[in-house]
Amino acid sequence: MKFRNTFNTLFFLLVLFGFGIVNLAFFQSGSVSSLEQRNLVRRPAFSLDRFISGEFPREFDDYFSDHFAFRTLMAKAGAYLMEFKGLPDKNEATILQQGGDNTSQNLKPGNGTGAAANTGQAVQYLIFKDRAYTLFKYSEPSAERYADALNRFKSAVDPEIRVYSLLAPTSADFIEEEKYRELSYSQKAAFDHINESLNPEIKPIDAYGMLARHIDEELYFRTDHHWTALGAYYAYVKLMDALGEEPVPLNSYLKGEIKEFLGSAYKATLSFRLRAHPDTIIYYEPAEKYTYTRYSTAGKEIEGGAVDPEYAKASGGLYSVFLGGDFPWGEIQTEHKNGRKILVVKDSYANALIPFLIPHFENIYYIDPRFFSGSLTGFVKEHDISEVLFLNNSTVARSQGIAELINKRM
Repeated sequence: MKFRNTFNTLFFLLVLFGFGIVNLAFFQSGSVSSLEQRNLVRRPAFSLDRFISGEFPREFDDYFSDHFAFRTLMAKAGAYLMEFKGLPDKNEATILQQGGDNTSQNLKPGNGTGAAANTGQAVQYLIFKDRAYTLFKYSEPSAERYADALNRFKSAVDPEIRVYSLLAPTSADFIEEEKYRELSYSQKAAFDHINESLNPEIKPIDAYGMLARHIDEELYFRTDHHWTALGAYYAYVKLMDALGEEPVPLNSYLKGEIKEFLGSAYKATLSFRLRAHPDTIIYYEPAEKYTYTRYSTAGKEIEGGAVDPEYAKASGGLYSVFLGGDFPWGEIQTEHKNGRKILVVKDSYANALIPFLIPHFENIYYIDPRFFSGSLTGFVKEHDISEVLFLNNSTVARSQGIAELINKRM
């Protein structure tokens, strides 16, 4: 018995130290994961205060997890095994449950959203053929909370300011196989409930109906939860109809493409089926003259184009071709001296739509409440806003996070 205990102890120490030596020898020192197309966590700075508070150990744990020896190999193996989970007919469809999507960034305790931020943030991806769909789970309290937030905003600003609500559906409502569509709650029904709960002076924009009429076109990415620029364009057409404006024809824009795009659904699932069928991002550059300035969380001014393929880096995500990615707020100044100034309170779905607004407004502002820390109503007053568009995807009808942030930033 004594010999066995000694042997077990020595074996345990051998495995422990051997594993440590192997990890040190093959520790990944890169800054970008080409497999997941994202930045890896950087080594945290050490200080005694941060060590005592526990902040440094937590950050170092994240750093270690991102740079673990053979991490990429094990991630690939794990993704392969995950392909065996899900529906009985694994050759046809698979359901994978992962973390939050791009829309839920920054919705966590500590930024003012409280427990509501954690409601409904888990995401289920359906991998069907060569495409991923984000399954939708409806939360009536979340939907009503979002409508209430918009109503509170409308009551808090000048009555002359026109307020619009555009709810963007994800692709799950448009799956070709009905049996897989039925895995999600109807986003149309959720949107109808939100719209019915809005102040009558807030005008809903039926982007859903417009997209449904063009669903045979490439309105959504296969490997990402966003709509494409074409999907955003059709929503823009519907918005212009509500505003009494003539939309600019799509062929008036300079068209470009970015190949080998693996988006948020691939990053979350590392599905081999998605990796074998990467997307091509089609973008449309505005022909008109304008200036675009976005502001970082540190308040730094960054100038550039509203649509620019130079933004599309693997580390930051190729979808950043639109607006450069997600920032607290930004401003586009055009040469149209018509006095019309619009504010878009948005999530990342709006990034592909906002550039289409350039021909119609003198100034276009956007605020992303996930990162913005100022006052929405104060911003409207300071910049003499004439119109406000709330543009968010169906996440607002499954999670209270965005509604809580709008209320907090009121």
